Amino acid sequence: MSGVAPNKENRKKKLGEDFLYMKSKFDEQEAHHKKTSAMYSLLGDQNVVLIPVDDHKEIDRAELHGFRRTVAEMQWLLVVLVILCMKLPGMVVANSESLLITMGLFSAFICFVHYIWRSHGGTRWKLALNTWAMIVFITAVVWQTGALTSPLLPLYFLVVILSATTLGMLTTMLETTLITVCYLLLAASGSGGLQQGFESFNPVDLPGPVIQLFLLWFVAYFVSLISWESEKAKEKIRQLSRTDQLTGLWNMKMLLIFMQREHLRSQRMKRPFAVMIIDADDLKIVNDTYGHDAGTMLIVHIAETMRSRLRGSDMLARFGGDEFVALLPETGCQGAFKVAEEMRRTISDSALSYEGVPINIQVSIGIACFPRHGQGLAQIMKNADKALYWSKHHGKNQSKVYHLQEKAEWQTATPAGRNNDRYLKDSAS
Repeated sequence: MSGVAPNKENRKKKLGEDFLYMKSKFDEQEAHHKKTSAMYSLLGDQNVVLIPVDDHKEIDRAELHGFRRTVAEMQWLLVVLVILCMKLPGMVVANSESLLITMGLFSAFICFVHYIWRSHGGTRWKLALNTWAMIVFITAVVWQTGALTSPLLPLYFLVVILSATTLGMLTTMLETTLITVCYLLLAASGSGGLQQGFESFNPVDLPGPVIQLFLLWFVAYFVSLISWESEKAKEKIRQLSRTDQLTGLWNMKMLLIFMQREHLRSQRMKRPFAVMIIDADDLKIVNDTYGHDAGTMLIVHIAETMRSRLRGSDMLARFGGDEFVALLPETGCQGAFKVAEEMRRTISDSALSYEGVPINIQVSIGIACFPRHGQGLAQIMKNADKALYWSKHHGKNQSKVYHLQEKAEWQTATPAGRNNDRYLKDSAS
């Protein structure tokens, strides 16, 4: 009896040491994963909701608000310029009282639009309203200071340039057409009234205004064209900032924005969504064996295959290297696991041919769902990363749904002569 008890105690001690060794090893591996995981390095402890939404739209809105401030200053300078011109010697003013009323009305318009009506919506059409008001004001001032002989006639160019740089070609052409009509009205009024003026008006007698009108259309067209080309270049830069250059997928910045929107919507509507993190297995082996060109082709092939298996409402992004992240709105864990398995099998069944040599492709997938695996977006993404980590360390080429008890079950599984996989719950549960 005395010989049996010590052996039993020794076995218990040995099992305890093995357990502590495995637990320590697991903790070290998990700590290393947290240090090296791109997902952890991105998220850390930050709140993903703080990531800005549609920053390019915010930039455009700020730019338009800046234009509005510039327009307000420009309109006040127009009023000051008219006042100064009234004091110039030789300046002919048909009716000083009417001109003062015109300036008063325009000043009231400036105060109302820029300082009283300060809503932040509809900035572009408010900017257009300001330019139309400037055309009316300039026309009234020019009409009372000599019509087509007025020294203030070139002020129309200011409106055209402003419109061309901020409102686009269509609005600029419409405003230039209105200014052309104003030119004809001014020419008629300067010839002795509208009816008599239209009957006696001859452009040959007015070479200066005709040349000005031609230059006005010239400036309107080419400044609009330059502005349009500039906007195209800005949109190209925006597109490059949103997508991955190699695969054409969204980059992680844009995916986080989509995730933020979906997270807020799901919280409000009490609907689920799933996050999948996909990692190519053994990419380093492919790079070492066949070269980095083969590795690049493998990444593109995986991206195209995954994109073909997802819905139009799903979002897929390349996180970096051989890691991808997918957002599946209105999808629970069971549906996400089904999609992941279809995606994984499709990738596994479609070998990549590189210089006539077939290369087998396999991926591991980690899945976490809202609200089952956490309320915070950062927590859900980290749990999906943990599920991927477990999938990679349990044979690869498999999909794994995160489970709250899996970590404890893995740690408590006896390492001596047992297969840890059978201690894990089924991934689809």
